[in-house]
Amino acid sequence: MSDSLQFEHEGLHVSVSYSSSTNSVTRTVSKSGAEIYRDELNFDKSIVASFEVMSAEEQAKIANNWGAAGIKTRIDDGQFGSEE
Repeated sequence: MSDSLQFEHEGLHVSVSYSSSTNSVTRTVSKSGAEIYRDELNFDKSIVASFEVMSAEEQAKIANNWGAAGIKTRIDDGQFGSEE
């Protein structure tokens, strides 16, 4: 099961991890190997109507993509000193 997602965006390294035990998504942004931002978001399962019938892997994928989309928006807005 993949409960984490890592990618590069606008010169920054992003890591997104979903914890099914706490229903939270931890997002970390690093630049040149140094962590510059970390937060944790609670994932509201009611966002997906039929969440209870999904596999754990599907749940993690939805939560990670939700967290990744949000952090990409913040990077695009220049909140972390991204390099273009």
